[in-house]
Amino acid sequence: MPGPTEPLTGEPLEDPSIMDRPALAVKIGTSSVGRPQSGINQADVLIEVRVETITRLMAVFHSQGAISLGPVRSARSSDPDILANFGQPVYGHSGANPGVLRELSQGQSNGKLYELRWDHLPTDYWRVGDRVAPFSLYTSTANIWQAAPRELAAPEPLFEYRRPGEALPPGAEPAPGAEIRYLGGTIAHFAWDSEAGGWARWQDGTPHVDMARHPNGTPNPDVAPVQVTPANVVVLQTGYTGSAACSYCPEAITVDSEGGVALVFTDGHLIRGRWTRPSANQPWQVTDNNGNPVRLTPGQTFIALPGGDVLVMVQDFAENLLKNR
Repeated sequence: MPGPTEPLTGEPLEDPSIMDRPALAVKIGTSSVGRPQSGINQADVLIEVRVETITRLMAVFHSQGAISLGPVRSARSSDPDILANFGQPVYGHSGANPGVLRELSQGQSNGKLYELRWDHLPTDYWRVGDRVAPFSLYTSTANIWQAAPRELAAPEPLFEYRRPGEALPPGAEPAPGAEIRYLGGTIAHFAWDSEAGGWARWQDGTPHVDMARHPNGTPNPDVAPVQVTPANVVVLQTGYTGSAACSYCPEAITVDSEGGVALVFTDGHLIRGRWTRPSANQPWQVTDNNGNPVRLTPGQTFIALPGGDVLVMVQDFAENLLKNR
């Protein structure tokens, strides 16, 4: 009989002692002055959401941690409903405007998150010397988990996963990669890398890499940067509205009983379907066009909430990206 698995990756559980800890989410910058980031390849789930004319990542951890994670950036109105997918996760960020802070406080009261931002833990976040503020704030997942209340619940599985040797559904179609165009202008590419067993990512034309840092935050030149290459890319076509707390800030609509189009890239293939989420108390439900739950490949999952166009790559374009990175 197969043993227990990690709830957010579907991989075999190696350390039973971590099963009861809550998920931990940290807001990470993606702008060119904040890249390369550090620690994101250790996240179980990465969620990219639009903020103004750029995007940010929500890096969600449970199965493992990152000794140096950043750059840590500010929260937005989209965050409480996104975080509620993971039960009541601990949430680290660099602050927000007063209206968003009120929304986060209300979200905490409603059990959507537990906030541990940088000014609540001044010794557990630090500034690195090779970046300019506000792109210089970093932390460690161990620090934030240590400060979290013990009574917070562990996350439930967000997706279902295929068993070893289980075939993809009949509707899965070969896909060399995807181009994702976010409202606001950010463009991301994912190309299927069969050797790595994942979807290698580019952002705005450059390989998206994770740069190792020492526990004190200084770059670690002994470890080469590693391209972000998740096992799964789940695109949830999500509408955006204006935030009540910020006149120029878009807010992702991630709770919707009607849902929207879902495009799931896994194991070199595309599965087309839909997502629904009737309430924030329930996680996203992703089904194929026959109404069956989509089962992912065990490993890291990248969730994109673009609001813009998504194009399936032709083979030559994907091969050129991989060859010239």
